[in-house]
Amino acid sequence: MSERINVKICDIESKMTAIFRGTGMTEEDAKVITDALIDAEASGVESHGIIRLKAYVDRIAQGSISVVPDIRIKGDGVALQVDGGNGLGQIVMSKAVDKCIKTAKEYGVAALTVSRSNHFGTAAYYANKMAASGCIGFVATNAGSTMAPFGGMETLLGTNPFAVAFPASNQIFCADMATSSVAKGKIRIYEKEGREIPLGWALNVNGEDTQNAEEAIKGILLPMAGYKGYALAMAVDAVCGLLSGANLSCEAPSMFQTDQLSNVGHFIVAIDIAHFIPLEEFEKRGQTWFERLKSCKTRPGMRVKIPGEPENERRAAACGSLNLLAETAAMVDEYSNKILEKKMGIG
Repeated sequence: MSERINVKICDIESKMTAIFRGTGMTEEDAKVITDALIDAEASGVESHGIIRLKAYVDRIAQGSISVVPDIRIKGDGVALQVDGGNGLGQIVMSKAVDKCIKTAKEYGVAALTVSRSNHFGTAAYYANKMAASGCIGFVATNAGSTMAPFGGMETLLGTNPFAVAFPASNQIFCADMATSSVAKGKIRIYEKEGREIPLGWALNVNGEDTQNAEEAIKGILLPMAGYKGYALAMAVDAVCGLLSGANLSCEAPSMFQTDQLSNVGHFIVAIDIAHFIPLEEFEKRGQTWFERLKSCKTRPGMRVKIPGEPENERRAAACGSLNLLAETAAMVDEYSNKILEKKMGIG
């Protein structure tokens, strides 16, 4: 079992911002990417948190991510297209989501495609932002192929996650899920911790069920709920790849292939609630509905929660610190020292 250590959020935040600034990134963009990664970590989604810093910085160093992307937004009315300029997904999405919200506030709805982008972290980060602005938000992304079609043994689809969020009076509903049985990053965490993965998550390279995390990383992810997850993964690829002009999952390299351009696509829809019904009424009815669901009779030892609630509880429990894998904390220190010593070789 890997060792874990507690680190202060303010300390790791300062180091990470300095690392991204050291690559040539603007202060604003460095703070955007740092905030997104720390939010994922604090919410318990470690697979999309600070551990991703290494791949991002390595890709920048290799020239496969533009550190100062030329992000362009075009389109009339409610249909918008974003060229991400090969920037980090979090930076591209920060601008894309802001534009989508602004357009929805004007017209009631907005749909936006993104091409020439990269891994963007958790979809929930952006869906929550839309919900907090009084919208129903939908966010999806495709990814390099790691999952087989239902019944297949070739990795031709990505984990292709999506998130949906909307506000109620006292909390936000946010469902964020991969269309695979699990995010591949979660298997990497299991591998680092020396733990077996549950059956049904993945196959080895020979197409056999495996509980070995290392075999699963080299092997094939299985779709969530069998053919249903397969169908959803295709639907995400359609709106993120076909509709945007970005790569399909089967065309995109792994984010760990640091010398290749990803060109993954994202898809965003924002619905401004107030264009349909008074926001206060929507939120009040939503909260009443949530409380009805949460107060239902439960099975022994179980508790009903609203999607997004477990993540919010973890954020609240963080209390200004994060419990990191020692290996992850050491990686941040290593890259921080490289920046200080000006040995990154970037530029």
